[in-house]
Amino acid sequence: MKLKDNFLTIYYLLLYLTLLIGFFLGEDFARGFKYDYQIHQNLIKDLFNESIIYGLLNYDENYVPHSPIFIIYIVIFQKMFVFEEIFRFINLHICLLIPAFSGLCLKYKFNLKKNDPIYLLPSIFFFSPYFRAGAIWTDDNIIALIFFSISLFYFIKYEKDKSKTRYIIFNTFFFAISCYLRPIYCIFSIYFLVVYFIDFKLKKKFIFFILTNLFLAFPAFYYIFILGVDKWIFTYLFRENIITPISLGSTLIFFYLFPFFIKDILKKKNEFFNFKNLLIFGTVFILLFFFFSYEREYSGGIFYRLSNVVFNNNITFFIISSLSLLILFLIFGKKTSFKNIDILIIIILFSLEIDGVVYHETYDPLIYILILSLFKSEIIRKFISELNLNKLILLFSYLILFYISSVLRTLVL
Repeated sequence: MKLKDNFLTIYYLLLYLTLLIGFFLGEDFARGFKYDYQIHQNLIKDLFNESIIYGLLNYDENYVPHSPIFIIYIVIFQKMFVFEEIFRFINLHICLLIPAFSGLCLKYKFNLKKNDPIYLLPSIFFFSPYFRAGAIWTDDNIIALIFFSISLFYFIKYEKDKSKTRYIIFNTFFFAISCYLRPIYCIFSIYFLVVYFIDFKLKKKFIFFILTNLFLAFPAFYYIFILGVDKWIFTYLFRENIITPISLGSTLIFFYLFPFFIKDILKKKNEFFNFKNLLIFGTVFILLFFFFSYEREYSGGIFYRLSNVVFNNNITFFIISSLSLLILFLIFGKKTSFKNIDILIIIILFSLEIDGVVYHETYDPLIYILILSLFKSEIIRKFISELNLNKLILLFSYLILFYISSVLRTLVL
């Protein structure tokens, strides 16, 4: 299967035009991004109008649970472009670096040739209500993911040629920027730490990697622990017991990975659903039944909301969550090795909601980026490397249905 000349150019141009239309219409079918943008504007007026230094030092007086570096990003670029709308329009185009670098990751990871249909996969971002709204309304998550995507690009180049120290430097540098913009992403440093340790043990390159990280992390350490500007980062942590965010997070991770592994699950259903695995499923269900506690009327994810809205209880959610945890373990945990530590990525994804409040935007479009770059699971690699028309129809039908449901939820509810 090979695409015709200029097909990709026309296809992505049309998708780009939909994003422009969304910008001029003020699209926010993810709900909340426009509201957050206004909060950030108010925060700038309250704290950063006097000076950036004043805003940094007094951030705890009128803070939001977003990095002050992200607020400074808005302040600097709004001053450069004078009008908010111009800044947002420029920012929208900067966000296009996410699908661009995801495409580059695929190119190097799978050695793609011109007009390979795999180049269609980065277009999944244009069908994400969270990527679209975040790009249109300048969301901290999307800005951080730009640098995270660049970091992963250099990590993939490193995996192709481990002799080049500069790839480690670029990987670490751009990853550090993404962490300054969205501090929770620093958890991914565990993944890079493990990979580089496996590759180098305690040799010079690993020591160099550690020292580079410590150097780049020092300003954050000084700001939070020495200057004591820490309420914005610590106030919201651990608001629920650990079982609750893990169970909620598992359903969202499962939701975004579902179209990539559903065919394999159906083919190997006897391997997945034997007595041992059913026993694990039952144990997880009982734990959720007794220890799950989530009383928020907002957030929780699609399966939690459906369970409560349609059935007015959590039982359906418990079933889906137990199934999600089981399948994620079977797919990513059983074949863990030095060359494949995908289970560590899954654990990190669980850890992203340690504040206890679980949102779709935490995982969307992050998981898409990880699918196109970092995951090494045979099921995902096979989906991408053996991409065909049936898989494309399945994937994009799934994405379009979710986007339509987001539109309807916004317009009707």
